[in-house]
Formats: sequence, C-alpha cells, structure tokens
Amino acid sequence: MSLFLLSVIIIHSFFLPGGISILLRAFPWFIPLLIIIIMRFQLIKKTSFKQLRWKYFYAFLLLFDLSWLLVFWGLRDGMNDSLVAIEAMLDILILTWAIALFPNRNAMIAATVPLMLSVCAIRLNAFPQSPLFPVTKLICFVAIVSTGQKIMESWFIKAVSRDVEKKKLVLQFRRLALVDGLTQLSNRRQFDTILEQEIRAAERNHNPLSLIMMDIDFFKRFNDSAGHSAGDECLVAVAQVLTETVKRPRDVVSRYGGEEFVIVLPSTDLQGAARVAEATRSALMSRAIPHPASDVSPCVTMSQGVCQWQSGMSSEALIIAADELLYRAKQAGRDQFKVNG
Repeated sequence: MSLFLLSVIIIHSFFLPGGISILLRAFPWFIPLLIIIIMRFQLIKKTSFKQLRWKYFYAFLLLFDLSWLLVFWGLRDGMNDSLVAIEAMLDILILTWAIALFPNRNAMIAATVPLMLSVCAIRLNAFPQSPLFPVTKLICFVAIVSTGQKIMESWFIKAVSRDVEKKKLVLQFRRLALVDGLTQLSNRRQFDTILEQEIRAAERNHNPLSLIMMDIDFFKRFNDSAGHSAGDECLVAVAQVLTETVKRPRDVVSRYGGEEFVIVLPSTDLQGAARVAEATRSALMSRAIPHPASDVSPCVTMSQGVCQWQSGMSSEALIIAADELLYRAKQAGRDQFKVNG
C-alpha cells in the first residue's frame, strides 16, 4: 500500500507545473520512507511483527508516520496545487492503519493520531483564515476511528468466538465418533483405523506387531445376577485396569464390543505381548471386582487371545486369528490366555 501511494504521489507531482524539479528537490525526503519499507520487509521475512516487543512496534509506527510526513514536506513547493491530493493520501493512510491495527487500540492510536494532526496542520497552514473545517474534520476522524475500532473489535471477537465454538463442536463430535461413551476407550471404528495404520507401519519398518483380544468371563451371568447398571460399572472398572496396565504411548486399548476389549501393541513381539496379557490378568485379579455368578473365580476374570502379525496378513486375518486364540482360552477353562505359534 505504501509503495502504491508513493507511486501515485510521484506520478501526480510529475504532471504539476515544474513537477520534475519538485521531485528532484523532494527525492532526499523519500529516502527515509524507502528505508522503513525495506526494514518492514526484512522484519517480516526474518521474524514477523508478532515476535517484536510492543515498544519497538510503536516506535516503528511513529517512524513510519514521520517518514511519510517527510515525503509531504519534500513536496511542499507544490503543496498549494496538490493540497487535495495530499490530504486524500493522508486520509487513505489513516484508514489503512485503522483497518490494519484495529485489534490493538493503542497501536491504532499511535499510528493514526499523528497523521490526523498532520492533516489538520496542513489544512490550517494552507488556509489559516478557515480553521473550522480542519478542526471539525480532526474531531470527526478521531470519533469515527475510535468508535469504529470498538465496533470492529466486537465483530472480530464475536467472529473468533463463533469459530472457536465451531471447532470445539467439531472436535467434540469427532471425539464422540471415535471414543466409547461408557469406558472412554477407543471404540471399534477407531480401533479399525489404528490397526490398519499400525499394520502399514509394521510392513514399512519391518517391526513386530501384536494384538490381544480379551473377553470378560461369564459377563452375561454377571448382568443377569447383578443387573445391567452393575455390569456397566464392571466394564468401566475393567477399562481402567487395562489403561493403567498398558502405558506405552503407541499402545492402544479399545472396546471391541459388548464385554470384549482389544489391545494393539506396536513394536511388540509375541513374548512381549504375552507379558502384557499376564500383567493385565494379574492387575484384574488384584482389582478383585466381585463376580456373583462365575464358575472360575469369585472375582471378574478375562480370557485372552494373543496373536502376532505376520507379513502379508490383513487386519481382518489378524483379528480372526486372535479371536480363535481367545476361543481356545475359553475352551481351556477361561481366566487365561493363549498365544499363536
């Protein structure tokens, strides 16, 4: 904007009577503005204004205004013929600063007030016999810019607030779509996505990947004897045991459906997965959640199928293999885990 306005001023002055001589005499006064413009581009390139301290930013604004006033001072020989144009250019600068800096009231005032006073002084210098118009214009400009800043700031805050609320709603809906509402674990949809991603990563990096499928023993009996509310509490307690036991950042515990849970263990071989299965079995035993109708234990237990992914195996095949091992654990008496191989 500054370069555009400067170009317009130079072109306008060129066509004035004796315009070339005016521009030649005024050229030294253009140099500070050009230096400030170059500094601005360098600051944006290296750091950006956001990283500047406010006191330096205010100093930059005042220097920018002063460099523009030096340009108009250099053109003072043609001032009488180009007064309207100079006033218009200063008005454009004022409006530009007001729009660009409206979120920060102090910065906007620091940038616009010197220009407003300059417009008033230029008009009074040209027409000292008519002070009413420039003074009235100054007052009106101050009032317009001040009230306009408040209005635009309120609009800006409302717009940002609405945008933040929309993002919160989107994140909330996304979370609801990927998290099980009861246990707060990843749900089946999230599990399917994560398993596919980990299989691709295992294929790419040639790292082991294991999966544990688990099922609460005699959970239907639990619901029938203790009630569905107690069954929900049991599921939440089991989920807490699993999340407390499986602690690595990439390990994922999910609710697969009903009383079934799954654990995805990236970079884990079969022996490591077996240790995790035993740790979860021991942690659940220590939690001692009463089970009023179990044939295995007076407390809640789980059967588990532990399977390691093999190269070329799809996610469906891995789930089926782990589910078959889970079935074998149930057939063998429950409250245990079976591993492939």
